Amino acid sequence: MEAFDEKECVLVAHDWGGAVAWTFAYTYPQYVKKLVMFDAPHPYTFIRELAENPAQREASSYMSFFQQPNSQDELLANNSEKLRKMLTEPGIKKGYLTKEEEAKYVEAWNQPNAMKSMLNYYRASSLYPFEERVHKPVALPHKVFQSPTLIVWGNADEAFENSNLDGIEEYVPNVTIHRLDVVGHAPQHEQPEKVNGFMRDFLNK
Repeated sequence: MEAFDEKECVLVAHDWGGAVAWTFAYTYPQYVKKLVMFDAPHPYTFIRELAENPAQREASSYMSFFQQPNSQDELLANNSEKLRKMLTEPGIKKGYLTKEEEAKYVEAWNQPNAMKSMLNYYRASSLYPFEERVHKPVALPHKVFQSPTLIVWGNADEAFENSNLDGIEEYVPNVTIHRLDVVGHAPQHEQPEKVNGFMRDFLNK
């Protein structure tokens, strides 16, 4: 932003991008005019759910496999079979991804060191192992983010329990939440027109 002589931005993020965006917003709130999140749990509520909610720990248990040093080899084996089952085949079944788009994902995943770099986000995380880490305070500079925030959440997300939204107003008092039934982890893929409508309304306020 400084390089382009911008003083603030509207920051839009999903999943791991959301984890980065929450941290950025709490570290440099002066840069974030508005924040938009798609299925990216708030750091404080996510830590709480990992500590107190067995269902969230179970939903997040796959992350321990991602941390293993050779997990990228297993994920990419057989034309990225495991990844396709997790990430693209559900989209093809629901109709928001095509076989041609899936091929582009597979091509991207198989670039040299691409998958290793993706998994390094999990390997560098301070949350694991859950039993040792999630009972420690979150190391963010502020407890409250004051700028207007929009959260669009798929109620059928398999990775994050809906209880991650409980009590979020304590940390984001100026928040608008839209929950979408029968929508999974990526509402911007599954219901793009509806999500874009939410964003337009939010940005025009």
